[in-house]
Amino acid sequence: MNRKELEQEYINLGNVLSTYYPNKSFQNHCYWRIALDNTLHEQWNKQISSPAYKNLTDEQLVNTIDLLRLYIKDEELLEKHNRLSLIYRGKISVS
Repeated sequence: MNRKELEQEYINLGNVLSTYYPNKSFQNHCYWRIALDNTLHEQWNKQISSPAYKNLTDEQLVNTIDLLRLYIKDEELLEKHNRLSLIYRGKISVS
């Protein structure tokens, strides 16, 4: 995939994930936040500028897309990564 196709895949996956988890109060930006924070291992906007998908390296973008794809199949991983994202952001404490 070229860069433009990768960026489109990133957008599409974020938008479609909420259809897989209608029971969650997540919107598309929540899935992107979770994947981005777990790709960068901290609050993503402390490392790169917005919009994230335009400022990620190709490797980071591919990794983020891979995580978004995994979240479609693995709700447990999504929950684990959401928790890590919230820890990176200081919203919850490590316990």
